Amino acid sequence: MTKIVEKLVSAPATDSNPFASMGLIKFWLISTLFYLTFPISLGIFFVVLGPRRTRQLISALVHDFLQTILLLLVVVVLLSWGVWHFMGPLLGG
Repeated sequence: MTKIVEKLVSAPATDSNPFASMGLIKFWLISTLFYLTFPISLGIFFVVLGPRRTRQLISALVHDFLQTILLLLVVVVLLSWGVWHFMGPLLGG
């Protein structure tokens, strides 16, 4: 019983983001539902999770979006370099 009370008392003091450590499939499902129903989902998350957890969710979604854009940029640059480097001499360049 005291462990539960200690956990509940110490939980609000921590500001860890539960969405950052979430599994890939679970976070993918939450983010997909959030993006597909965006205006409504923001209000629902705000009411259900509260302002702090909603802010953490938005932060995790922005972080994930920026990681995806960076990864796509790296892939496009590497593919462009590969085509230029390997196909250029074959095409007379």
